[in-house]
Amino acid sequence: MATQSKSLEGHQLKRGPEQRLAHGDSSSEPGYRLAPRGRQKHEDDRLGLLERIFDPLSRRRREMVRPGWRCLEVGAGRGSMAVWLAEQVGENGLVVATDIDVTYLQRLHLPNLVVREHNILADPLDALGPGSFDMVSSRLMLFWLAGEQEAAIRRMVECLRPGGWLVDEDGDWGTVTPVDQSHPFCARYQGAYRNGEWWAARGYDPIFGRKLPLLFERCGLQNICHEATAEVVRGGNSWARWWQQTLEAIRGWELADHGLMEAREFGRVAPIWKGPSANSSLVKIVVSHNRSGISGEPGRP
Repeated sequence: MATQSKSLEGHQLKRGPEQRLAHGDSSSEPGYRLAPRGRQKHEDDRLGLLERIFDPLSRRRREMVRPGWRCLEVGAGRGSMAVWLAEQVGENGLVVATDIDVTYLQRLHLPNLVVREHNILADPLDALGPGSFDMVSSRLMLFWLAGEQEAAIRRMVECLRPGGWLVDEDGDWGTVTPVDQSHPFCARYQGAYRNGEWWAARGYDPIFGRKLPLLFERCGLQNICHEATAEVVRGGNSWARWWQQTLEAIRGWELADHGLMEAREFGRVAPIWKGPSANSSLVKIVVSHNRSGISGEPGRP
């Protein structure tokens, strides 16, 4: 199992009084292919890699958080960012962490952290506290809400108080491409991935990340800051293992329930992430980040 994020170390993993178990089967949620049911250890490993990769930059992108703030983390996963936010807001602040499946979040027990099983698209916002949060954030969540991202952003904005901040990080997964076009796996990979059409064939937008500024603007947000980061990764490193495990999880879901991904297609997409040796391939990945405030009273210093 991957080592947990440092922000989880030293905290008691215990179900608190405000937490409740998931009652529905999250694998039935439209478009989501990474639910942990039946593969909890594998998903724990995958999310552990995600935290190691993303947490350092995610913390920097939330550096405006101050003691006493109320923060909402939507799609909180294992909760590493929710725990870090709880540390930042202190005993006089509050963090609400939501997910459609609280399998991992229910292990956390902090006095200023509340866990809610909640679907941002379908469940009432009254359970969260509309208009009450200084910051609402999400990470690699909106991508999965194919065709409904704007609706989700609007509901997240409803949770903000005047002057509050919305932060989101999502990927332009269509840009994932081998750097070395002469690599022996490149032609096979491109033949299956087709510049992100692999995602489009499943109903997802392979260039969603770059559309975040427009969606934020449509939802009435102001002072929009957009940042894109590119990583060139080697096959076999943390990035590559995380991506490979993500593809394997999607493949398992599709073979079990929908039969969309042929083994032959997966065999073309996956090898470049490990190759014949750990240093055999270089792949570029682009992640977009948007941060914006809504009009009204400026954020508290």
